[in-house]
Amino acid sequence: MAAYTRLFEPIKIGKVEIKNKIAMAPMGVLGLATQDGCFSKRVVDYYVERAKGGTGLIITSVTKVDNEIERFKAGAVPVATANPLHFIATAGELTERVHAYGTKIFLQLGMGFGRVAAPILLESHPVAPSAIPNFWDPSITCRELTTAEVETLVQRASEAAEIAVEAGFDGVEIHAMHEGYLLDQFTIALFNRRGDKYGGALEDRLTFPIEIVRAIKDRVGKDFPVVLRFSIKNYIKDWRQGGLPGENFQEKGRDVEEALAAAKILEGAGYDGFDADAGSYDAWYWAHPPVYQKHGCYLPLTQRLKEVVKVPVIVAGRLEIPELAEEALVKGQADMIAIGRGLLTDPYWVNKVMTGRSKNIRPCIGCHDGCLGRGFLGRPLSCTVNPACGREEEYAIDRAPEAKQVMVIGGGVAGMEAARVAALRGHRVSLYEKSDRLGGHVVEAAVPDFKADDGRLLEWYKTELGELQVEIHLNQEVTPDFVQQQNPDAVIVATGSTPAIPDIAGINKDKVTTVS
Repeated sequence: MAAYTRLFEPIKIGKVEIKNKIAMAPMGVLGLATQDGCFSKRVVDYYVERAKGGTGLIITSVTKVDNEIERFKAGAVPVATANPLHFIATAGELTERVHAYGTKIFLQLGMGFGRVAAPILLESHPVAPSAIPNFWDPSITCRELTTAEVETLVQRASEAAEIAVEAGFDGVEIHAMHEGYLLDQFTIALFNRRGDKYGGALEDRLTFPIEIVRAIKDRVGKDFPVVLRFSIKNYIKDWRQGGLPGENFQEKGRDVEEALAAAKILEGAGYDGFDADAGSYDAWYWAHPPVYQKHGCYLPLTQRLKEVVKVPVIVAGRLEIPELAEEALVKGQADMIAIGRGLLTDPYWVNKVMTGRSKNIRPCIGCHDGCLGRGFLGRPLSCTVNPACGREEEYAIDRAPEAKQVMVIGGGVAGMEAARVAALRGHRVSLYEKSDRLGGHVVEAAVPDFKADDGRLLEWYKTELGELQVEIHLNQEVTPDFVQQQNPDAVIVATGSTPAIPDIAGINKDKVTTVS
């Protein structure tokens, strides 16, 4: 802990004190809400596990404030106002259990998705600030919201904040002047062509988020924290085209200078903090940094935001490496570190750093397969390297009633995970690998610089297997006779996979190689 003193200092957002400077970034819990828009038991277990792991502040997945103006199919996302009594009951259990670990929790409130709402999720025509194309299907033109409908969303936001208070939340985060969701679309000139009070110059385009924070403060009191999810740069090169890292292009969304001007106006309106990032649906690789994006990719932007606002600035962006997170605080690039996927892979990230066990943190490999990828498949949130994510009770690792001698054949990721879990359950485990090293194809996969996190995963497995005293036998090919000689109680065969070779012209030429 001595090496990470800033991370473990308390911090205040408004008048709410948080025990450390690590927040759980808001991430969608698609597939885990109840049919009436409330939190399921699996959602509660998911957040409680991160509180148990030491996280100072949890910011929930987006919860819609209204499901009439932009109607989502039942159960797609939580909706605070659809069934307020049941929402308070389920969310109240969540907040009670999270608070038991000394963790604070903010409810993220969303006004809607607008042009980026996938038609498959909708039961109504897509809406937007103006008549603009839907992101997913440009042949569909979104319906422009009326002034009265926008005012209704402001009212619903204040109602949802009051419900959050009743449910025991410590604050709310407004989703989102980020990533190009409905509220963000109102603030971006490219998408907002309105002629009423919600359109025009920058300050007029900020009317919607300004009215929201004022309505919430008027309803529940000025001391209830309201944070804004806020993109400092959109990286929009054109409709459905994003700018790449290092690319010189004309920003057609919100550029840094406009964002800094907006931040000062919004702080003056009453926002108690900014949860800052970058990107848009048009440049998703900024809003959801994949494996090839640098760790800490938002820090140059948040450093500039910090220069113009006095309220706390929270930042995510692949900051799950403890040294980098601490350095960002020391350099004044942020006031609080938000970890998203890093807390999916390891909910005990905070406690492990605090107790000097950083080497035991299971790393995120930036693959997006278990989190975002499952959402696109219509499956609930989870994680590629931590399948217990989102199903904490179902996949809990308990001690076996009887310890057995387990032989694992194959030292790739599947074999190492099988050996790890078996050892955690109390079995005596021997792992056999016919090559001279563990890791299987992860060894080759970790060679490119941008895939160094694959190498971190491999090192984590080696650490865990060593501490669990798994017997590792390299350069040992296993035959049926050898298995009979060893006479284990159970055998797990994890000898590899059949590669999926894409159908690309010329792929069979001699100068082309694969990792298999």
